Amino acid sequence: MRRKLIAATLIGAVLAAPLAFKFSRGKSGRAAELMTVKNLEIRPSILATGNLVFHQEVQLSPEVIGKIAEVNVREGDKVTKGQLLMRLDSTGYLTEVAQQEASCRNAAIAIERAEINLANQRRNLERAQRLYKDKFIDVSRFDGAAHQVALAKVELRVSRETREQASAMLSRAREQLAKTEVRAPINGTVTVVSIKVGETAVASATGIAGSSLMTIADVGSMMAEVNVDEADIARVGMGQTARVYPAAFSGQPVAGKVVSVAMAPRAAAPGAPASQGHSYVVKLQLDDPGLALRSGMTCRVEIVVGAIAPKPAVPIQALLSEAVRDGKERIKNVSYVFAVADGRATKKVVELGVSDDINQEVVTGLRAGEIIAVGPARVLRDLHEGDRVSAQRADVALASGRRP
Repeated sequence: MRRKLIAATLIGAVLAAPLAFKFSRGKSGRAAELMTVKNLEIRPSILATGNLVFHQEVQLSPEVIGKIAEVNVREGDKVTKGQLLMRLDSTGYLTEVAQQEASCRNAAIAIERAEINLANQRRNLERAQRLYKDKFIDVSRFDGAAHQVALAKVELRVSRETREQASAMLSRAREQLAKTEVRAPINGTVTVVSIKVGETAVASATGIAGSSLMTIADVGSMMAEVNVDEADIARVGMGQTARVYPAAFSGQPVAGKVVSVAMAPRAAAPGAPASQGHSYVVKLQLDDPGLALRSGMTCRVEIVVGAIAPKPAVPIQALLSEAVRDGKERIKNVSYVFAVADGRATKKVVELGVSDDINQEVVTGLRAGEIIAVGPARVLRDLHEGDRVSAQRADVALASGRRP
């Protein structure tokens, strides 16, 4: 009998617990974070990723082959346009210049010889003409003198063309010699020195060793170069504002502005599948953030692509959804929030508009000034129509960046 009494008591306690819980919940209410719906200006944005680059950056490559004889700068040095940065061994190029100068002199001598020969043949022709007129020589000798004058003229033209060719070869040799001196093409800072004294510079575009000398950049201005998906590129335009989040300073966004939108997609990487979507390069000019930004840093960018008039908006975490059947026996998802009035929760189905990362515009179903529950999530999941709700401090960020 004693055991039966204990068992009956336990069963009664188990059955009474839900009733007690329901009674106590209805009496004291659920503690939830509440906030007042406000009219906000939602600014939708496009997300993209990319890298930081200097506004102007020049990679110097050798135009001639030769060993590095001297390097006059180091990484971090500031340089001015035209400053001598490094010099290649010019011994072979000096020899070539001397050889071509000698060729030019020989060509000048050949021209002088041809001119003397032409003058002599013209005198012979004049004598032959007088003798032929006085009938002391026949016509064949007269024609032979005229023929020699014609040959002398041709020889003079050939000598002059040879001199022009020699002059061109000399100019080319001097140009090659000048290329042994590498000078700064812009004002800037040396960011990379890729070669040392004694190594061989190679004029090549294939990226082999020696094909890169150094990099100079204008480090005073930084840009973000990001890839925007083809589905979003139509909404990106010149002058749009953006927030740039460098990976090294993820909590300190930098303001930017779109200054360039590519007209053609970025070339696909080798081996990429043909079905892979295209992306377009967008460049953004950054305001001076006072941060130690470096070229090549990865970044995340939010490009603001539009704005609307202030309308009622709620935090995204306040929205719930459920599947319902419409009149045609079809299932659709609807969104709703819990409005709180007189301490009780009321489910309100809402129609949504544009959104940003924090807030969602409410087109219909809710008005500014109404109070809604925004969290915690576990409370919202268990909340039902008519439940009593007590206020708890809200901590929800608004689109303006302020907290209620």
